[in-house]
Amino acid sequence: MVDKKYYKLVSSYTRAATLTGRFFAYALAQFLISFNYGSYLLLNQISFGAVCVIIPIAIAFPPITKEIIDSKVESQGKKAVDDMRQKETSEDSSDKTAKAKDSGDAKTRDIKERMEEYSHFILHELKIFKRNKNVLKWSIWWALTSCGFYQITNYVQSLWATMQIISDNFNGITECINTLIGAMISFSLQYINKDWTVHDELILSITSIIIAVLLIIMSQIKSVIIAYILYVIITAIYTLLMTAACATIASELNSASYGFVFGLNTFVALLLETAITFAFADKHGFALPIREQFLVYGGYFAIIALIFVIIICSQYIIRWWRNQPDNTMHNNISSCDNSTYH
Repeated sequence: MVDKKYYKLVSSYTRAATLTGRFFAYALAQFLISFNYGSYLLLNQISFGAVCVIIPIAIAFPPITKEIIDSKVESQGKKAVDDMRQKETSEDSSDKTAKAKDSGDAKTRDIKERMEEYSHFILHELKIFKRNKNVLKWSIWWALTSCGFYQITNYVQSLWATMQIISDNFNGITECINTLIGAMISFSLQYINKDWTVHDELILSITSIIIAVLLIIMSQIKSVIIAYILYVIITAIYTLLMTAACATIASELNSASYGFVFGLNTFVALLLETAITFAFADKHGFALPIREQFLVYGGYFAIIALIFVIIICSQYIIRWWRNQPDNTMHNNISSCDNSTYH
């Protein structure tokens, strides 16, 4: 388990390593295609071979210490179970005890107990979003923005194809530059001493509106070179904030919880991506032309920006309302009445 003070460092290293691997993959692909050393079939064969090689390597790695994770999960699961059982009546508790004694063998009972602990652990972990507003805000941004970014990366080459002539096909080089810049940003983030929870709504809203504007421009221009540049800028913004999001969320949680939160955020992002793909790209939906799709994606990021602008405005309104003399006097009178009553 990694200590919390190293979360930013670990987040930087892991994302930088992933992007560096993608950089070499794109560089190799561009080299083979540009100099006619291979075909797209060869690229697929290389990808398949790489997966076959990496599987035994991954299996050979020493496993995560299961006892440590289980103890953390079970301790929190048991805590949630105990909290819920304290609210139950003694009669209900005695009925459960009787049923437990009448159940099957010890192994079956142990499995049921573990399943019960795990289910209560999940319910307990979902309350993280209620207890910690920073985790909630960054998780909302993570899920929504990752959904939009996945759509961009899935369909950007189709957009480029509408602008390209044969000599303008530098998709591989663009992805190489893109991933290299992303790796550099992710690695350098560990040296930036910034608390990302300060003015986070403002940062997330501004960056979202920037991405929205760039996507709208991409949907209208005819120069593929400019489209390449805008795509690199969008990816750089996403990579920077995604690395910050990983470090920020992890620093707010214990080691038994952040895997659950990361997985839930990614699941929600993929679920939203599926819905958007079905609605706007699939033939069973609107099946929009590629330029109109990117116009929709620009509007999508504008909505994300609007969500955080609304959060900022609501916070200012609440703060302003609380600072009004009438409300301050009312609060003071209420507190005095309560103190007199007690």
